[in-house]
Amino acid sequence: MYFLNEKEEKIIGKFLNSTNSIQGKELNLIWDDGSQANALYDSYIEDESDFEIDEDGYEEFWSFVFKVIRADTNVPIEITEDNYFLINYRNFPKEIIANGKKIN
Repeated sequence: MYFLNEKEEKIIGKFLNSTNSIQGKELNLIWDDGSQANALYDSYIEDESDFEIDEDGYEEFWSFVFKVIRADTNVPIEITEDNYFLINYRNFPKEIIANGKKIN
């Protein structure tokens, strides 16, 4: 069982429940602005904001790790030099599609 903060449940809850069935599969991620990325789902991690634990604005949340196959230049993600990126409730795509089926 996962603890989701109040902001996460609505945004990532359904996707989090499907992570076992999509690991290593190619997914199409589509954001509100129409930008897209094709990527392999890798894993999820516990993540935290850039604030110190005792500062206002500190929060813990889940992030999902992907390896990019192809991405538009304007996607709202930061791609590492190893071609990995994270998404979480803050930059979650409008749609995530696996085998032609929306999974979020």
